Amino acid sequence: MKTKIFVTTGSVLEFDILTKEIDKINENKRYAIICQIGIGKYIPKNAEHFRFKKNLDKDYSWADIVITHTGAGTLFELLHKNKKIICISNPKATDNHELAEQLNKERHLIFLKGEDIKQLNKTLQKIQNLKQEKYKPIKSTIGKEILNYINR
Repeated sequence: MKTKIFVTTGSVLEFDILTKEIDKINENKRYAIICQIGIGKYIPKNAEHFRFKKNLDKDYSWADIVITHTGAGTLFELLHKNKKIICISNPKATDNHELAEQLNKERHLIFLKGEDIKQLNKTLQKIQNLKQEKYKPIKSTIGKEILNYINR
């Protein structure tokens, strides 16, 4: 049975280098891949694709591995679903990678900088056998603290 991979590039910036690399990796159709390509110009030849959907839950559930950008919302959603995650920074984005780097350090995902995209094939091999740490969210008390302050 083929490993199922869902790739999400986000909806704000084009991430064609990721889509092109995935297409190259899957030239031999080794994987079952679905790509959310957003506003990207490159159309994959070796993977199913779509641009946008309101909800990606079915795609996340389907996948054995999710390859994604460094968006915090996407990362936390995938961590709560206990997915194997490869997170790649988009060189066109000016976002901060500290969250992805920290989650990588804690073994919740594998983080690659965009300039290391050529390592993706090797990373796909590595993540299949990786013992991933289950994510345990930190219990936030900020709401309670704010209410206590207001109600003084």
